[in-house]
Amino acid sequence: MRTMFVKLFFWFWLAMTLSGTVFFVLAVSMQNGPLAEHRRHIVEERRRMFSEALALYGNNAVAAYERGGDVLAGGTDIRGRHPETWGFLFAGDGRPLTHLNIPPAVSEAVQRAVQKGGGEMTAGNGMLVMTLPVTSSQGKHYIAAAELPGIPAWKKFSPFRRDFVYRLAIYFVVGGVVCYGLAWRLTAPIRRLRAAAQRLAAGDLSARVGAGSKNKGDEIADLGRDFDRMAERIEALLTSQKRLVRDISHELRSPLARLSVALGLARQHAAPAAENSLDRIEREAERLNEMIGEMLTLTLLEGGKEALGKERVELPALVEEVAADGHFEAEGHGRKVVVTRLESLTVLGDRELLRRALENVVRNAVRYTTAGTAVEIALDSDEQQGARIRVRDHGPGVPPGALTSIFRPFYRVADARDRQSGGTGIGLAITERAVSLHGGTVTADNAPDGGLVVEITLPLA
Repeated sequence: MRTMFVKLFFWFWLAMTLSGTVFFVLAVSMQNGPLAEHRRHIVEERRRMFSEALALYGNNAVAAYERGGDVLAGGTDIRGRHPETWGFLFAGDGRPLTHLNIPPAVSEAVQRAVQKGGGEMTAGNGMLVMTLPVTSSQGKHYIAAAELPGIPAWKKFSPFRRDFVYRLAIYFVVGGVVCYGLAWRLTAPIRRLRAAAQRLAAGDLSARVGAGSKNKGDEIADLGRDFDRMAERIEALLTSQKRLVRDISHELRSPLARLSVALGLARQHAAPAAENSLDRIEREAERLNEMIGEMLTLTLLEGGKEALGKERVELPALVEEVAADGHFEAEGHGRKVVVTRLESLTVLGDRELLRRALENVVRNAVRYTTAGTAVEIALDSDEQQGARIRVRDHGPGVPPGALTSIFRPFYRVADARDRQSGGTGIGLAITERAVSLHGGTVTADNAPDGGLVVEITLPLA
Protein backbone atom coordinates (compact mmCIF):
# COMPACT_ATOMS: atom_id res chain seq x y z
CA MET A 1 0.00 0.00 0.00
CA ARG A 2 2.62 2.45 -1.00
CA THR A 3 0.52 4.48 -3.45
CA MET A 4 -2.13 6.99 -2.44
CA PHE A 5 -4.66 5.23 -4.70
CA VAL A 6 -4.31 1.92 -2.83
CA LYS A 7 -4.45 3.66 0.55
CA LEU A 8 -7.58 5.64 -0.35
CA PHE A 9 -9.25 2.56 -1.82
CA PHE A 10 -8.46 0.43 1.23
CA TRP A 11 -9.55 2.97 3.84
CA PHE A 12 -12.75 3.92 1.99
CA TRP A 13 -13.67 0.26 1.65
CA LEU A 14 -12.84 -0.42 5.30
CA ALA A 15 -14.91 2.59 6.40
CA MET A 16 -17.91 1.38 4.38
CA THR A 17 -17.58 -2.13 5.78
CA LEU A 18 -17.28 -0.96 9.40
CA SER A 19 -20.21 1.45 8.99
CA GLY A 20 -22.38 -1.31 7.55
CA THR A 21 -21.36 -3.66 10.38
CA VAL A 22 -22.17 -1.07 13.07
CA PHE A 23 -25.59 -0.31 11.58
CA PHE A 24 -26.27 -4.03 11.25
CA VAL A 25 -25.40 -4.72 14.92
CA LEU A 26 -27.50 -1.75 16.06
CA ALA A 27 -30.47 -2.96 14.02
CA VAL A 28 -30.19 -6.45 15.49
CA SER A 29 -29.90 -5.22 19.07
CA MET A 30 -32.82 -2.82 18.66
CA GLN A 31 -35.06 -5.54 17.20
CA ASN A 32 -34.25 -8.34 19.68
CA GLY A 33 -35.57 -6.57 22.80
CA PRO A 34 -38.96 -5.27 21.55
CA LEU A 35 -39.56 -8.41 19.52
CA ALA A 36 -39.04 -10.69 22.55
CA GLU A 37 -41.46 -8.64 24.63
CA HIS A 38 -44.04 -8.73 21.88
CA ARG A 39 -43.59 -12.47 21.57
CA ARG A 40 -44.20 -12.99 25.27
CA HIS A 41 -47.46 -11.05 25.10
CA ILE A 42 -48.62 -13.17 22.18
CA VAL A 43 -47.93 -16.40 24.10
CA GLU A 44 -49.78 -15.19 27.19
CA GLU A 45 -52.73 -14.03 25.12
CA ARG A 46 -53.01 -17.38 23.35
CA ARG A 47 -52.98 -19.24 26.67
CA ARG A 48 -55.69 -17.01 28.10
CA MET A 49 -57.78 -17.40 24.98
CA PHE A 50 -57.46 -21.22 24.99
CA SER A 51 -58.29 -21.36 28.71
CA GLU A 52 -61.50 -19.38 28.17
CA ALA A 53 -62.46 -21.54 25.21
CA LEU A 54 -61.86 -24.76 27.20
CA ALA A 55 -63.85 -23.44 30.18
CA LEU A 56 -66.77 -22.57 27.91
CA TYR A 57 -66.60 -25.97 26.26
CA GLY A 58 -66.41 -27.73 29.68
CA ASN A 59 -69.48 -25.97 31.08
CA ASN A 60 -71.53 -26.64 27.94
CA ALA A 61 -70.40 -30.27 27.73
CA VAL A 62 -71.22 -30.92 31.46
CA ALA A 63 -74.62 -29.31 31.09
CA ALA A 64 -75.39 -31.37 28.00
CA TYR A 65 -74.14 -34.56 29.69
CA GLU A 66 -76.23 -34.06 32.81
CA ARG A 67 -79.33 -33.23 30.78
CA GLY A 68 -79.03 -36.18 28.48
CA GLY A 69 -77.21 -38.60 30.71
CA ASP A 70 -75.60 -40.16 27.63
CA VAL A 71 -71.92 -40.72 27.03
CA LEU A 72 -70.57 -38.47 24.28
CA ALA A 73 -69.68 -40.28 21.11
CA GLY A 74 -66.34 -38.61 20.58
CA GLY A 75 -64.23 -35.51 20.82
CA THR A 76 -65.93 -32.20 20.14
CA ASP A 77 -64.41 -29.50 17.93
CA ILE A 78 -64.02 -26.35 19.99
CA ARG A 79 -61.72 -24.66 17.47
CA GLY A 80 -63.83 -21.70 16.55
CA ARG A 81 -61.28 -19.60 14.68
CA HIS A 82 -58.52 -22.05 15.64
CA PRO A 83 -58.58 -25.29 13.61
CA GLU A 84 -57.61 -28.67 15.08
CA THR A 85 -58.62 -27.71 18.63
CA TRP A 86 -60.48 -30.72 20.07
CA GLY A 87 -62.19 -30.95 23.47
CA PHE A 88 -62.89 -34.02 25.61
CA LEU A 89 -64.90 -34.49 28.81
CA PHE A 90 -63.87 -36.75 31.70
CA ALA A 91 -65.44 -37.61 35.00
CA GLY A 92 -63.87 -36.33 38.21
CA ASP A 93 -62.01 -39.62 38.70
CA GLY A 94 -60.50 -39.48 35.21
CA ARG A 95 -63.00 -41.80 33.57
CA PRO A 96 -63.50 -40.72 29.97
CA LEU A 97 -67.00 -39.77 28.99
CA THR A 98 -65.90 -39.92 25.35
CA HIS A 99 -64.75 -43.36 24.32
CA LEU A 100 -63.43 -42.68 20.83
CA ASN A 101 -60.49 -40.79 19.42
CA ILE A 102 -58.88 -39.84 22.74
CA PRO A 103 -55.18 -39.17 22.12
CA PRO A 104 -52.83 -40.85 24.60
CA ALA A 105 -51.35 -37.49 25.55
CA VAL A 106 -54.80 -36.27 26.61
CA SER A 107 -55.41 -39.37 28.77
CA GLU A 108 -52.05 -38.98 30.50
CA ALA A 109 -52.67 -35.29 31.18
CA VAL A 110 -56.09 -36.08 32.71
CA GLN A 111 -54.61 -38.72 35.04
CA ARG A 112 -52.03 -36.15 36.26
CA ALA A 113 -54.81 -33.61 36.76
CA VAL A 114 -56.77 -36.15 38.92
CA GLN A 115 -53.71 -36.73 41.08
CA LYS A 116 -52.91 -33.03 41.47
CA GLY A 117 -56.46 -31.89 41.77
CA GLY A 118 -56.11 -29.04 39.28
CA GLY A 119 -55.65 -28.18 35.64
CA GLU A 120 -52.41 -27.89 33.76
CA MET A 121 -50.94 -27.40 30.32
CA THR A 122 -48.37 -29.78 28.87
CA ALA A 123 -46.59 -29.89 25.51
CA GLY A 124 -45.58 -32.80 23.33
CA ASN A 125 -45.14 -33.74 19.68
CA GLY A 126 -45.86 -30.21 18.50
CA MET A 127 -49.24 -30.09 20.34
CA LEU A 128 -50.39 -28.68 23.68
CA VAL A 129 -52.75 -30.51 26.06
CA MET A 130 -54.74 -28.36 28.48
CA THR A 131 -56.86 -29.74 31.38
CA LEU A 132 -59.36 -27.75 33.40
CA PRO A 133 -61.57 -28.88 36.39
CA VAL A 134 -65.27 -28.14 35.92
CA THR A 135 -68.02 -28.25 38.60
CA SER A 136 -71.61 -28.66 37.50
CA SER A 137 -74.67 -26.94 38.98
CA GLN A 138 -75.39 -30.15 40.86
CA GLY A 139 -71.95 -30.05 42.58
CA LYS A 140 -70.40 -32.87 40.57
CA HIS A 141 -66.80 -32.62 39.45
CA TYR A 142 -65.59 -33.14 35.89
CA ILE A 143 -62.40 -32.56 33.94
CA ALA A 144 -62.41 -30.85 30.53
CA ALA A 145 -59.39 -31.50 28.32
CA ALA A 146 -58.34 -30.17 24.92
CA GLU A 147 -55.60 -30.86 22.46
CA LEU A 148 -54.43 -27.56 21.01
CA PRO A 149 -52.03 -26.57 18.24
CA GLY A 150 -48.59 -26.19 19.70
CA ILE A 151 -47.50 -22.68 20.51
CA PRO A 152 -44.36 -22.15 18.42
CA ALA A 153 -41.24 -22.11 20.57
CA TRP A 154 -39.69 -18.70 20.95
CA LYS A 155 -36.80 -18.17 18.52
CA LYS A 156 -34.42 -15.29 18.82
CA PHE A 157 -34.43 -12.87 15.94
CA SER A 158 -31.87 -14.07 13.40
CA PRO A 159 -30.76 -11.66 10.64
CA PHE A 160 -28.81 -14.43 8.89
CA ARG A 161 -31.17 -15.55 6.20
CA ARG A 162 -30.33 -18.31 3.79
CA ASP A 163 -29.08 -15.83 1.21
CA PHE A 164 -27.05 -13.89 3.78
CA VAL A 165 -23.70 -14.92 2.24
CA TYR A 166 -24.81 -13.77 -1.20
CA ARG A 167 -26.07 -10.49 0.19
CA LEU A 168 -22.78 -9.98 2.00
CA ALA A 169 -20.79 -10.74 -1.17
CA ILE A 170 -22.90 -8.25 -3.16
CA TYR A 171 -22.33 -5.63 -0.45
CA PHE A 172 -18.56 -6.10 -0.60
CA VAL A 173 -18.46 -6.06 -4.39
CA VAL A 174 -20.64 -2.97 -4.74
CA GLY A 175 -18.74 -1.23 -1.94
CA GLY A 176 -15.42 -2.13 -3.57
CA VAL A 177 -16.54 -0.78 -6.96
CA VAL A 178 -17.77 2.47 -5.42
CA CYS A 179 -14.58 2.91 -3.38
CA TYR A 180 -12.43 2.06 -6.40
CA GLY A 181 -14.13 4.71 -8.52
CA LEU A 182 -13.92 7.27 -5.72
CA ALA A 183 -10.22 6.58 -5.08
CA TRP A 184 -9.47 6.67 -8.82
CA ARG A 185 -11.30 9.98 -9.17
CA LEU A 186 -9.50 11.58 -6.22
CA THR A 187 -6.02 10.43 -7.27
CA ALA A 188 -6.38 11.21 -11.01
CA PRO A 189 -5.06 14.82 -10.67
CA ILE A 190 -2.16 13.58 -8.56
CA ARG A 191 -1.25 10.98 -11.20
CA ARG A 192 -1.32 13.66 -13.90
CA LEU A 193 0.85 15.90 -11.74
CA ARG A 194 3.33 13.08 -11.13
CA ALA A 195 3.51 12.20 -14.83
CA ALA A 196 4.14 15.84 -15.73
CA ALA A 197 6.84 16.11 -13.05
CA GLN A 198 8.56 12.98 -14.38
CA ARG A 199 8.51 14.33 -17.93
CA LEU A 200 9.89 17.64 -16.75
CA ALA A 201 12.65 15.88 -14.79
CA ALA A 202 13.50 13.85 -17.91
CA GLY A 203 14.11 17.06 -19.87
CA ASP A 204 10.73 17.60 -21.52
CA LEU A 205 10.23 21.29 -20.75
CA SER A 206 6.86 21.30 -22.51
CA ALA A 207 5.34 18.99 -19.87
CA ARG A 208 2.16 20.41 -18.36
CA VAL A 209 -0.53 19.10 -16.05
CA GLY A 210 -3.28 20.91 -17.95
CA ALA A 211 -5.60 21.48 -14.97
CA GLY A 212 -8.87 22.80 -16.39
CA SER A 213 -11.08 25.56 -15.02
CA LYS A 214 -13.86 23.07 -14.22
CA ASN A 215 -12.04 22.14 -11.00
CA LYS A 216 -11.63 25.72 -9.93
CA GLY A 217 -11.33 25.94 -6.17
CA ASP A 218 -9.96 22.40 -5.82
CA GLU A 219 -6.64 22.45 -3.94
CA ILE A 220 -5.14 19.74 -6.15
CA ALA A 221 -6.23 21.60 -9.29
CA ASP A 222 -4.67 24.77 -7.89
CA LEU A 223 -1.46 22.81 -7.31
CA GLY A 224 -1.56 21.63 -10.93
CA ARG A 225 -1.97 25.18 -12.20
CA ASP A 226 0.91 26.34 -9.98
CA PHE A 227 3.03 23.51 -11.41
CA ASP A 228 2.18 24.60 -14.97
CA ARG A 229 3.20 28.17 -14.19
CA MET A 230 6.44 26.92 -12.64
CA ALA A 231 7.14 24.71 -15.68
CA GLU A 232 6.48 27.63 -18.04
CA ARG A 233 8.88 29.81 -16.07
CA ILE A 234 11.57 27.11 -16.04
CA GLU A 235 11.15 26.52 -19.76
CA ALA A 236 11.43 30.24 -20.47
CA LEU A 237 14.55 30.60 -18.31
CA LEU A 238 16.31 27.54 -19.72
CA THR A 239 15.40 28.43 -23.28
CA SER A 240 16.77 31.94 -22.86
CA GLN A 241 19.89 30.53 -21.19
CA LYS A 242 20.50 28.09 -24.05
CA ARG A 243 19.91 30.82 -26.58
CA LEU A 244 22.32 33.11 -24.73
CA VAL A 245 25.03 30.44 -24.58
CA ARG A 246 24.55 29.60 -28.25
CA ASP A 247 24.57 33.23 -29.34
CA ILE A 248 27.63 34.07 -27.25
CA SER A 249 29.46 31.01 -28.56
CA HIS A 250 28.73 31.97 -32.14
CA GLU A 251 29.66 35.58 -31.52
CA LEU A 252 32.99 34.56 -29.97
CA ARG A 253 33.92 32.50 -33.02
CA SER A 254 34.26 35.63 -35.20
CA PRO A 255 36.84 37.46 -33.03
CA LEU A 256 38.70 34.18 -32.54
CA ALA A 257 38.91 33.74 -36.29
CA ARG A 258 40.20 37.29 -36.68
CA LEU A 259 42.64 36.67 -33.81
CA SER A 260 44.03 33.64 -35.63
CA VAL A 261 44.49 35.67 -38.81
CA ALA A 262 46.16 38.49 -36.89
CA LEU A 263 48.39 35.96 -35.12
CA GLY A 264 49.51 34.55 -38.45
CA LEU A 265 50.35 38.02 -39.75
CA ALA A 266 52.19 38.87 -36.54
CA ARG A 267 54.37 35.79 -36.87
CA GLN A 268 55.54 36.97 -40.31
CA HIS A 269 56.89 40.26 -38.95
CA ALA A 270 57.73 39.31 -35.35
CA ALA A 271 61.27 39.02 -34.02
CA PRO A 272 62.50 35.61 -32.79
CA ALA A 273 62.21 36.82 -29.18
CA ALA A 274 58.42 37.17 -29.56
CA GLU A 275 57.85 33.57 -30.64
CA ASN A 276 57.23 32.34 -27.10
CA SER A 277 54.57 34.97 -26.49
CA LEU A 278 52.93 34.27 -29.83
CA ASP A 279 52.90 30.53 -29.08
CA ARG A 280 51.23 31.28 -25.76
CA ILE A 281 48.58 33.38 -27.49
CA GLU A 282 47.96 30.58 -29.97
CA ARG A 283 47.54 27.97 -27.22
CA GLU A 284 45.10 30.13 -25.29
CA ALA A 285 43.14 30.84 -28.47
CA GLU A 286 42.94 27.12 -29.17
CA ARG A 287 41.77 26.42 -25.64
CA LEU A 288 39.14 29.13 -25.96
CA ASN A 289 37.99 27.70 -29.27
CA GLU A 290 37.82 24.22 -27.76
CA MET A 291 35.77 25.51 -24.85
CA ILE A 292 33.33 27.23 -27.22
CA GLY A 293 32.93 24.00 -29.18
CA GLU A 294 32.20 22.04 -26.01
CA MET A 295 29.66 24.63 -24.88
CA LEU A 296 27.87 24.35 -28.22
CA THR A 297 27.90 20.55 -27.94
CA LEU A 298 26.49 20.66 -24.40
CA THR A 299 23.78 23.09 -25.51
CA LEU A 300 22.88 20.76 -28.38
CA LEU A 301 22.65 17.78 -26.03
CA GLU A 302 20.30 19.68 -23.75
CA GLY A 303 17.83 19.54 -26.61
CA GLY A 304 17.05 15.91 -25.71
CA LYS A 305 16.90 12.69 -27.67
CA GLU A 306 15.83 14.45 -30.83
CA ALA A 307 19.51 15.31 -31.41
CA LEU A 308 20.54 11.62 -31.39
CA GLY A 309 21.30 9.53 -34.42
CA LYS A 310 20.07 5.94 -34.57
CA GLU A 311 22.52 3.30 -35.73
CA ARG A 312 24.08 0.08 -34.52
CA VAL A 313 27.40 0.84 -32.85
CA GLU A 314 30.02 -1.89 -32.44
CA LEU A 315 31.60 -1.05 -29.10
CA PRO A 316 34.89 -3.01 -29.55
CA ALA A 317 35.83 -0.96 -32.61
CA LEU A 318 34.81 2.25 -30.86
CA VAL A 319 36.88 1.44 -27.76
CA GLU A 320 39.95 0.52 -29.78
CA GLU A 321 39.69 3.74 -31.80
CA VAL A 322 39.44 5.92 -28.70
CA ALA A 323 42.24 3.96 -26.99
CA ALA A 324 44.55 4.44 -29.99
CA ASP A 325 43.92 8.20 -30.08
CA GLY A 326 44.40 8.46 -26.32
CA HIS A 327 47.61 6.42 -26.43
CA PHE A 328 49.01 8.67 -29.16
CA GLU A 329 48.32 11.72 -27.00
CA ALA A 330 49.60 10.07 -23.80
CA GLU A 331 52.93 8.94 -25.26
CA GLY A 332 54.21 12.50 -25.36
CA HIS A 333 53.79 12.70 -21.57
CA GLY A 334 55.31 9.34 -20.67
CA ARG A 335 51.97 7.58 -20.19
CA LYS A 336 50.02 4.85 -21.97
CA VAL A 337 46.46 3.80 -22.74
CA VAL A 338 45.81 0.05 -22.84
CA VAL A 339 42.72 -2.11 -23.40
CA THR A 340 42.57 -4.88 -20.78
CA ARG A 341 39.32 -6.56 -21.82
CA LEU A 342 37.19 -6.44 -24.94
CA GLU A 343 33.89 -8.23 -25.53
CA SER A 344 31.84 -8.15 -28.70
CA LEU A 345 28.90 -5.91 -27.78
CA THR A 346 26.55 -3.73 -29.80
CA VAL A 347 24.44 -0.75 -28.76
CA LEU A 348 21.99 1.48 -30.60
CA GLY A 349 22.66 5.21 -30.79
CA ASP A 350 24.83 8.00 -32.15
CA ARG A 351 28.34 6.66 -32.77
CA GLU A 352 30.05 10.06 -32.90
CA LEU A 353 28.40 11.17 -29.70
CA LEU A 354 29.38 7.95 -27.91
CA ARG A 355 32.93 8.33 -29.18
CA ARG A 356 33.19 11.86 -27.78
CA ALA A 357 31.70 10.73 -24.48
CA LEU A 358 34.29 7.96 -24.05
CA GLU A 359 37.10 10.15 -25.41
CA ASN A 360 36.41 12.84 -22.80
CA VAL A 361 36.75 10.26 -20.02
CA VAL A 362 39.96 8.80 -21.48
CA ARG A 363 41.56 12.23 -22.05
CA ASN A 364 40.65 13.26 -18.51
CA ALA A 365 42.28 10.04 -17.21
CA VAL A 366 45.41 10.71 -19.31
CA ARG A 367 45.72 14.19 -17.77
CA TYR A 368 45.67 12.92 -14.20
CA THR A 369 47.33 9.51 -14.30
CA THR A 370 50.86 9.47 -12.88
CA ALA A 371 53.76 9.56 -15.37
CA GLY A 372 54.94 6.06 -16.24
CA THR A 373 51.51 4.48 -15.61
CA ALA A 374 48.76 3.42 -17.99
CA VAL A 375 45.10 4.26 -18.36
CA GLU A 376 43.20 0.95 -18.45
CA ILE A 377 40.02 0.45 -20.50
CA ALA A 378 37.82 -2.65 -20.08
CA LEU A 379 34.70 -3.50 -22.07
CA ASP A 380 32.43 -6.27 -20.77
CA SER A 381 28.77 -6.99 -20.19
CA ASP A 382 26.54 -6.99 -17.13
CA GLU A 383 23.40 -9.14 -17.04
CA GLN A 384 21.33 -6.40 -15.44
CA GLN A 385 22.78 -3.20 -16.90
CA GLY A 386 24.05 -4.23 -20.35
CA ALA A 387 27.35 -3.05 -21.83
CA ARG A 388 29.88 -1.72 -19.31
CA ILE A 389 32.99 0.35 -20.07
CA ARG A 390 35.44 0.93 -17.22
CA VAL A 391 38.20 3.54 -17.50
CA ARG A 392 40.78 3.60 -14.73
CA ASP A 393 43.72 5.92 -14.14
CA HIS A 394 46.48 5.84 -11.52
CA GLY A 395 46.25 9.45 -10.42
CA PRO A 396 45.39 11.13 -7.12
CA GLY A 397 41.69 10.32 -7.35
CA VAL A 398 38.82 12.61 -6.39
CA PRO A 399 37.55 13.57 -2.91
CA PRO A 400 34.50 11.43 -2.04
CA GLY A 401 32.28 14.49 -1.81
CA ALA A 402 33.07 15.47 -5.39
CA LEU A 403 32.49 12.09 -7.11
CA THR A 404 29.07 13.15 -8.38
CA SER A 405 29.89 16.84 -8.85
CA ILE A 406 32.61 16.24 -11.46
CA PHE A 407 29.86 15.60 -14.04
CA ARG A 408 28.45 19.11 -13.64
CA PRO A 409 29.41 21.74 -16.24
CA PHE A 410 32.48 23.86 -15.35
CA TYR A 411 33.08 21.94 -12.13
CA ARG A 412 36.63 21.01 -11.32
CA VAL A 413 38.25 19.70 -8.18
CA ALA A 414 39.74 22.64 -6.23
CA ASP A 415 43.42 21.63 -6.50
CA ALA A 416 43.05 21.12 -10.25
CA ARG A 417 42.24 24.76 -10.93
CA ASP A 418 45.86 25.77 -10.47
CA ARG A 419 47.26 23.01 -12.67
CA GLN A 420 47.75 23.06 -16.39
CA SER A 421 45.89 19.78 -16.60
CA GLY A 422 42.77 21.29 -15.07
CA GLY A 423 40.84 21.27 -18.36
CA THR A 424 37.69 23.25 -19.07
CA GLY A 425 35.30 21.39 -16.81
CA ILE A 426 32.82 20.61 -19.60
CA GLY A 427 34.08 17.29 -20.98
CA LEU A 428 32.63 15.04 -18.25
CA ALA A 429 29.36 16.98 -18.33
CA ILE A 430 29.10 16.17 -22.06
CA THR A 431 29.83 12.51 -21.25
CA GLU A 432 27.13 12.34 -18.59
CA ARG A 433 24.51 13.96 -20.83
CA ALA A 434 25.39 11.85 -23.88
CA VAL A 435 25.25 8.60 -21.91
CA SER A 436 21.98 9.62 -20.27
CA LEU A 437 20.41 10.32 -23.68
CA HIS A 438 21.33 6.78 -24.68
CA GLY A 439 19.52 5.38 -21.64
CA GLY A 440 22.72 4.61 -19.73
CA THR A 441 24.49 5.83 -16.62
CA VAL A 442 27.97 7.05 -15.75
CA THR A 443 29.50 6.87 -12.28
CA ALA A 444 32.88 7.59 -10.72
CA ASP A 445 34.57 5.97 -7.75
CA ASN A 446 38.04 5.88 -6.22
CA ALA A 447 39.99 2.65 -6.64
CA PRO A 448 41.13 0.98 -3.39
CA ASP A 449 44.82 1.19 -4.38
CA GLY A 450 44.62 4.71 -5.80
CA GLY A 451 43.27 6.31 -8.94
CA LEU A 452 39.83 7.07 -10.30
CA VAL A 453 37.47 4.55 -11.97
CA VAL A 454 34.78 5.88 -14.29
CA GLU A 455 32.14 3.35 -15.32
CA ILE A 456 29.78 3.82 -18.28
CA THR A 457 26.83 1.48 -18.74
CA LEU A 458 24.70 1.33 -21.89
CA PRO A 459 21.70 -0.82 -22.82
CA LEU A 460 22.52 -3.44 -25.43
CA ALA A 461 20.87 -3.30 -28.82
